[in-house]
Amino acid sequence: MEKKPFLTLPQVQEIVKTYPTPFHIYDEKAIRDNARKVKAAFAWNPGFKEYFAVKATPTPRLLQILHEEGFGCDCSSLAADYKLASDLDAIINFDDITHLDFYDKIGEWKETMSCRFNPGGDFVLDNEIMDTPQEAKYGMTREQLIEAFLYMKAKGVKHFGIHAFLASNTVANEYYPALARILFHLAVEVQRETGVHIAFINLSGGVGIPYRPSQEPSDIMAIGEGVHRAFDEVLVPAGMGDVAIYTEMGRFILGPYGALVSQCIHQKHTYKEYAG
Repeated sequence: MEKKPFLTLPQVQEIVKTYPTPFHIYDEKAIRDNARKVKAAFAWNPGFKEYFAVKATPTPRLLQILHEEGFGCDCSSLAADYKLASDLDAIINFDDITHLDFYDKIGEWKETMSCRFNPGGDFVLDNEIMDTPQEAKYGMTREQLIEAFLYMKAKGVKHFGIHAFLASNTVANEYYPALARILFHLAVEVQRETGVHIAFINLSGGVGIPYRPSQEPSDIMAIGEGVHRAFDEVLVPAGMGDVAIYTEMGRFILGPYGALVSQCIHQKHTYKEYAG
């Protein structure tokens, strides 16, 4: 597959007359079009919301564009930032069960809160290991998730979210639907065991972009339909058709349409050719 940049060399040569290198440049129209494709792929879910990870690209103009497209922001708050998150009335996603007691001392328990799940082991897709959650420091075990939800329920939390991130930058269309099934089955079990209301499931990121010419890009419409199928087969029969789907597809939305423009000022000729 031939990959074409969104800028031509003559365009770059004209731009650098005004803006000296290095600089980042983005294709606003393509970003907006791609953002709308993501929304269209999940339009079947009335509560769908895309949250852009601010830490990935904290550029004010980009945040403004995505806000205009109806996206929220994921600020990935650390424990030290819980007080600020509480004051801002943000949805807090607890990464570790020990954070609950910490938060209880400094924050206000909201009606809607969330926890991150880590299933452990290896995440396998089509007999290929995509990633190893067991080695990740993020997320709770199933048992800890149950304990955390019961703790939060006792504190007055009424609506709960489940979040997970099991693989990074995969261009396999099967990843998101497979992750969705894992979390949908978990949500059914958790709701039955605890009696809490699961309000949303955050599939997080992981849908990637093709960095190599041999890779095909992800088909967002096929991905959305795969999640839709899992939703109808797992959550709807359990009476949980009101669950909202959240995503964090910053790389998928912005990655293909941003570039670093810089001039090559050094070349090295030895056993290999280097430019930089």
